[in-house]
Amino acid sequence: MITIVTDSTSYFTKNEAKALGVRMVPLTYTVSSHLFNENFVDQNGNFERLISKYPTRCTTSQASITAFMSVFEELMRKGDDVFCITMSSRLSGTYSSASIAAKEVNKEKIIVVDSLTVAGGLNLLIKYVRKLASRGYSLNELASRIEAKRNDVGILFSVDSMDALRRSGRLGIVRQSVGTILNIKPILMCKDGMIVSHGTARGRGEQVRKLVEMLPDDIKRVYIQQMSTKVNIEGMILGIKKRFPQVEIMRSGIGPVIGIHLGPGAVGISWIS
Repeated sequence: MITIVTDSTSYFTKNEAKALGVRMVPLTYTVSSHLFNENFVDQNGNFERLISKYPTRCTTSQASITAFMSVFEELMRKGDDVFCITMSSRLSGTYSSASIAAKEVNKEKIIVVDSLTVAGGLNLLIKYVRKLASRGYSLNELASRIEAKRNDVGILFSVDSMDALRRSGRLGIVRQSVGTILNIKPILMCKDGMIVSHGTARGRGEQVRKLVEMLPDDIKRVYIQQMSTKVNIEGMILGIKKRFPQVEIMRSGIGPVIGIHLGPGAVGISWIS
């Protein structure tokens, strides 16, 4: 049996993870010197209020080597093979933690893959892993297929303010001049595992319209995620349905780790083609 292991930025609900046979290893975050584990997306409590209260006193940490080792060792005792896929190595050291843990526990029965994505993109890619695993693919076959398929996964997102991203140090090659003055909303993209600029929009209406317009023509599934209710998600869903009548649309919130880096008012669309 192949068990999928991932990190908490995949943002599954507890029931979704159980149904897919996915084990989650938490990242951690600190708010005003208090340490928390990021949990399943439906079990993080009212973290938005907490991080909104202390926006400059929030930090995040990668999933630890020992946390991955604990899960890997448990699965080895059960006799499982493990396919581990993590958030982009260009955004976090979590992939490195998982790789070191796999070598320590059992490098023959554990494969670790860098998703080069995060959040909804990682979520969609994991569902594709489970689909292939159910067809009998081996660990090595899965790794080859996923390393090719990750090029078909994308994320477009926008934020209310660039302040949280600037504090996070994860802006990649985004121009430091990109701002949110005069109601200008940046359109950003996760490309090759990094955050890059993909344009701007004036106001929330154009923000929603541009996010929908920038989706590629060959998408199959879409995952909408938001932090807070500032963005008109229903309008976004209607726009997607109008342009892509056959596309499957899913939606959920954003967890605290990504939320700290994006700030209140963030919204993103992930897809797989």
